[in-house]
Amino acid sequence: MITATIIWSAVALIYAVFWAWYVGLKGKLSETEVEHYLQRFEALGLSTEQLVILRHFLAKDDGREWFMINLLELKSPKRESAKLLQSYSKTFMAGMFKRAGHPFFVANAKAKNIENLHCEQADNWTSTGIVRYRSRRDLAEVLLVTFGSDHHAEKLASLEKTFAFPATTSLLIGSPRVLVAMGLALIAALCQILFL
Repeated sequence: MITATIIWSAVALIYAVFWAWYVGLKGKLSETEVEHYLQRFEALGLSTEQLVILRHFLAKDDGREWFMINLLELKSPKRESAKLLQSYSKTFMAGMFKRAGHPFFVANAKAKNIENLHCEQADNWTSTGIVRYRSRRDLAEVLLVTFGSDHHAEKLASLEKTFAFPATTSLLIGSPRVLVAMGLALIAALCQILFL
């Protein structure tokens, strides 16, 4: 006979495995790791400006998840550009999912900027997307296999312009950490009702 202890212990174990994958166990980047990644980025031929931005972002690692906010304008003809971007995204997101990264929000633009303050050239967006990253370490690993790759070339060929910046949350409703915990608790409660 299955007992409540077995049910809830199994659920706790499943959630612990999920937590280890989704949140990660490695912590903040060390100074040595930051320098290692920057040397590898420099070898890829990144610009001085890109290296400065990456150094700042990696060196200020807080060990938390974060999100990349993306605005995209596709080149014309948009149908062909959308296919190229979809091909890029499939390869990129496959590498991201292994590191618990995933799209958090994706939407298509329905009008030009409604509010525009000193951003006259930042308009005509096609879509926006927010991608969740488990850590800044994961970003570094993903970028090392992205910059200069065939799939990154597809992204560049598909876009008229793009705008992307990293952000950490001060408010996040609907985190998978909470949703998975609630879902597992519901399953455990139903199992307890059915089997006990």
